[in-house]
Amino acid sequence: MAHSNTVPFQRLPSISFKPLYTIRNFFALLAAAWAEAKDMEQKSHKISGNW
Repeated sequence: MAHSNTVPFQRLPSISFKPLYTIRNFFALLAAAWAEAKDMEQKSHKISGNW
């Protein structure tokens, strides 16, 4: 019984970090896309102001 109780605790760290990296990468990608969209919006305002 003691061995079966310790197995889940040994597996938890290797399982729990993968979603954290995925979430971190998702937010990094989201931030990069938002910054690029904001930059494109600024450029489009400059272009449309010339008409």
